[in-house]
Amino acid sequence: MLRISTLISAAVTGAPANGSRTTRVLHGRGGSVGAKAPIVIWNLTRNCNLTCVHCYAAAQPRQFSGELTLDQALKTADDMAEAGVKMVVLSGGEPLYRKDIFQIAERLVQLGVITSLSSNGTLFDKAAVDKIASVGFSYVGVSLDGLGDVHDKFRGQPGSFDKAVEGVRNVKAAGLKAGVRYTITKMNIGDVDGMFALAEELKADKLYFSHLVYSGRGNGLKEFDLTKENTRKLMDLILDKAVEYAKKGDSPELVTGNNDADAVYLYMRVARDYPAAADKLMEVLKQAGGASAGIGVANIDARGAVHPDPLMSFLNLGNVAEKSFGEIWFQNPDPTLARLRKRPQEFNGRCGNCKWLSICGGSTRVRAQRMGEDLWGSDPACYLTDEEIQPTESHAFA
Repeated sequence: MLRISTLISAAVTGAPANGSRTTRVLHGRGGSVGAKAPIVIWNLTRNCNLTCVHCYAAAQPRQFSGELTLDQALKTADDMAEAGVKMVVLSGGEPLYRKDIFQIAERLVQLGVITSLSSNGTLFDKAAVDKIASVGFSYVGVSLDGLGDVHDKFRGQPGSFDKAVEGVRNVKAAGLKAGVRYTITKMNIGDVDGMFALAEELKADKLYFSHLVYSGRGNGLKEFDLTKENTRKLMDLILDKAVEYAKKGDSPELVTGNNDADAVYLYMRVARDYPAAADKLMEVLKQAGGASAGIGVANIDARGAVHPDPLMSFLNLGNVAEKSFGEIWFQNPDPTLARLRKRPQEFNGRCGNCKWLSICGGSTRVRAQRMGEDLWGSDPACYLTDEEIQPTESHAFA
């Protein structure tokens, strides 16, 4: 996740940048990235009341067998805390369909783990929100993929937009931090201006633009991904809005995710418009390091399998029902995981000859795997031109 607003504000106002991502990864001069406890996205269940067309978990409105028991989930919470995990995002499916979610969340909070909730928001009536508030969630994210009928078609249920918007209002009314996650495709790109306005009206703390990923049901939407030209136009709009918010001292915070070319595009914009801030920004972006699958991010699915991130479900690193999370994460001999952590990185195609690897990290590996059947190939959603990535000025790992 790239914190556009934080970094633009630092360039515009001279305020210190507090890091470009929720995870900050320090790289050595060679070998592997030093092992550290990741942010964990924990999909508690695949059961969901909606059937979103782009769902990476391929969730459905039914019970699934083999999901972790409450005892297993509580032990996993204990294991993560012991392994040094500081932040967990509880997701699904729809996490509120897991009847014991609040017991799991309470355990995490008691252990000192910053715990967030990622939901479709349709079940956030007053009683549910009161419980969410009492548990101590640090942040609640709600998915809104367009306005009105556009969102409802994405989600497969008429009326889901109104319920989700009301859910955000209820969360904000309870005094909690709440934000909106918006996955951009050709089907909903026309609602971008309206989504800015809605986020402002809701006083959302965050508006998160997610690039489309080809995982789960999202793998069937490749033809609806934005063109490179339209992605650049979208990023220009987001950056323009971030500058506007920074000058006004306004919110919501703008962030993007699932395409690490955004960090490069941000740097080029700052270097052009605020050159005095460019070197510091480069330092911060290099420290973050780009794609963090298997490094600063991990995923636990509903059955307890651990993956490098939620999108790489095809790579199973072990199961928390059989081993502790710490053992799976820190003592894992898996060669693919080792290569994800290797520095300097080795990729094929355009990514292999790109001067921006130190701040992009090769971006989203699952898109390369889905499109070219090569996990180490180029991310087809990279929207930088050949001229922009030429290694005339290298930003590779030192």
